[in-house]
Amino acid sequence: MSHMTPILRRGRRGFTLIETAMAMVIIGVAVGAMLQLIAAGTQVNIAGSELATAINLGKNIKEFSQTLTYKDPTGSTTRPTSFALCNDIWDMDGFTVSPPVDCAARQLDSYGSWSQKITVQTVNPAQVASTRPTDQTIGIAKITVTISHAGHFVHKASWLVSSRTSGN
Repeated sequence: MSHMTPILRRGRRGFTLIETAMAMVIIGVAVGAMLQLIAAGTQVNIAGSELATAINLGKNIKEFSQTLTYKDPTGSTTRPTSFALCNDIWDMDGFTVSPPVDCAARQLDSYGSWSQKITVQTVNPAQVASTRPTDQTIGIAKITVTISHAGHFVHKASWLVSSRTSGN
């Protein structure tokens, strides 16, 4: 009788090195994609927050301008030394306010890197999309405010003002 040794078949236990490496590559690509997605979302949130702040700063100028007369009741054309001293819409022309102001022309010191640049232009009454040389006797003007943050443009808004609607 011969002594036979049983042939044992070895079963597969665990993963091979290649399979493990491939799984790590797939997981690495997925994690990288997720990090890019999170970074893009953060960028969009920052831009959205910056735009919302800029829109509110523009609205502050609009609200302040609504408290002013169309032209100076005293007939003065002297530009005030401070934005808060503006008493008609034409006084605002050319001012760049930094830090920006609220709707009562009070400085918002916590927004030191922001600025509001205001221009006032005469508008052709027959064609309100076109501007003319400054002439306060024409009863329609366009006020434009440009909002910048840290030196770069963020938002621009314009609106029309009539001598009939501004208290004059």
